[in-house]
Amino acid sequence: MPARSNIWFGLLIGVSCILIGFALSTMAYRYRYLHVPGGGLIDRMNHELNLTPAQSDRIADILRDTRFKVMQARQDFVHRRHQLFWQGMTDIRGILTPDQQKIFDRDFTRPWEHHGHHDNGEGDDQLPSEQGAPSPAPSPAS
Repeated sequence: MPARSNIWFGLLIGVSCILIGFALSTMAYRYRYLHVPGGGLIDRMNHELNLTPAQSDRIADILRDTRFKVMQARQDFVHRRHQLFWQGMTDIRGILTPDQQKIFDRDFTRPWEHHGHHDNGEGDDQLPSEQGAPSPAPSPAS
């Protein structure tokens, strides 16, 4: 009989955990600690502000336009960051001796090609080959 009471005790604990989880999640939604999945900004505005259909359409247009502007600003930022990075690399290369420049060109201007890294677009200062690294300065004639 002790095994049977352990089963009932386990079931009681399991059901209690489910009920407590349900109660906590209900309170979190009610007090807006959690938001209903899939409820977009326009849906929330419609619900809370009682928007007219014309207002809802205009807000959707504004949000679409704003999303485009934000994406463009992000692309501009990434492009400018790459330009600044490569300008810095060019400046560094400019203060090196010709022998140091050879090592720099081999090991630092395109490190992902030599060390197995790839451009992942996640914040690394790595440019596609068409934008390229700083071009090596011609070595002075000896």
